[in-house]
Amino acid sequence: MTGAASPEVDKRSEGNLTGGGRDGCRDDHTASQDQPPTTLQIRGLRRAAATVAPLLPAMTGVAHAHGLPRVLPAPKPIPGGIQIPGGPLIHVFAPGPTDVTLPFTGIQLMGRDVEPSVITDYKGVTALAFHAGTATGSDGKQYNLETDLRAMEGTYIAEDGSRQRGLFALI
Repeated sequence: MTGAASPEVDKRSEGNLTGGGRDGCRDDHTASQDQPPTTLQIRGLRRAAATVAPLLPAMTGVAHAHGLPRVLPAPKPIPGGIQIPGGPLIHVFAPGPTDVTLPFTGIQLMGRDVEPSVITDYKGVTALAFHAGTATGSDGKQYNLETDLRAMEGTYIAEDGSRQRGLFALI
């Protein structure tokens, strides 16, 4: 293992945490389809859950005495993103070391100074985890598994122009 646990701060948006910390990363930054999920991958998922879990009780309040949930106005997506060949533009970037290519999708990470959140006019905390490995189906067949999990909590300017506070997840 190299380095110590130290989240990096995104200099463009105060308070955003970027992915790609070096805690426990192998020096070659490579992944193999033959290897089971590493302790680092499992630790990343646990850290993302630990970051979001304390925020949930405060974000699950009711709108009024009838107990109906409060639906927040939609946030604005970030400009740009990843263009799917022959498909739509997905308003998301892939932060992380540029020498890492995800094994199944072939997506190359875009650098450590890339926006980790998926909403614009946003100030808050973003947790990000990429996972790659295999999963066994109920039929016993092995499947490739690659995930991009993000959780965001903070204030944002909604599409209707109002200032809001919200908790979001991208799976």
